Amino acid sequence: MLENLRRKSLTKTYNDRQVHFESGLAKYENYAEIDVCTQKLSKKKLAESTFKKAIDTISSDISLWFRFNMIYCPKGSFTMGHKDESDNKPRTEIIDTPFLLGETEITQELYEKVMKENPSEFKNNPQNPVEQVSWYDAILFCNELSKLQGLDKCYALKNISTKNREGVDQNRIMSAQVTYDSKKNGYRLPEEKEWEYAAKAGTENKWAGTDDGNRLGEYAWINKNSRVDVRQQAHMVKTRKPNEWGFYDMSGNVHEWCWDEYVGNGENSDCRFLRGGNFLMDASYSHSAHRFRLWPEERTYFVGFRVCRSIVN
Repeated sequence: MLENLRRKSLTKTYNDRQVHFESGLAKYENYAEIDVCTQKLSKKKLAESTFKKAIDTISSDISLWFRFNMIYCPKGSFTMGHKDESDNKPRTEIIDTPFLLGETEITQELYEKVMKENPSEFKNNPQNPVEQVSWYDAILFCNELSKLQGLDKCYALKNISTKNREGVDQNRIMSAQVTYDSKKNGYRLPEEKEWEYAAKAGTENKWAGTDDGNRLGEYAWINKNSRVDVRQQAHMVKTRKPNEWGFYDMSGNVHEWCWDEYVGNGENSDCRFLRGGNFLMDASYSHSAHRFRLWPEERTYFVGFRVCRSIVN
């Protein structure tokens, strides 16, 4: 039923050339407007053989012409949480606005294209998820990608400080007041409930894609299968099976930043939620309902993110 509603809603809401069905999944293909590029090239009478060179020189955003997919998630309700999670007990949550969520975690290739740097520790493959990114880094990436694609920025930052909690300047954002407008059409981090909704994908599965812990290795890079030589590490995206809606690596690989501030067991903090487990953790810490948290300025080699977009009129 939910999948049928999802398809009907998609047809009405996003019926344009950038949406297509592939293996029964609705995917939104993100890339620079090739038609626009073609028009510019025609005016300059450039030969087809020089197409890519011309793209690289027209403007910085055209270098984003390669594709990355987002998947449509409909509005609806679901059971958020799990009985085994002390700070995320089961309750009904409502998703009242459909949204697009990245099919994969942001790759090192895309992050470097946008931010002109790659902070990751595991650089053996450009299709590995980017890691060593703080929550603030992820916020800046979302704004920059929105800018490059001509979309409205979702985030505004003020009272920025580059000093850490001990007062030492780190030459990067260590604290800031960040406000978020969900009605903007640009890129953003998913809200915690949006993330879990997409991970569960209309099921009550404990992990993204399966309810069988013995099969988790088919869907996730966790401590049991992530070792390369003598060290566990992040792996190339889309090399495990996807969940029911087509999302990859929502269990394992790298933890993913969400927008929300940590609130749990009656405790508030400046920390931000992380979801999805990572390549160092076992199955019990990779549940779709399991919560983890870090200070927003922290960077570590097992934390990355995926991006979201609101469906706005």
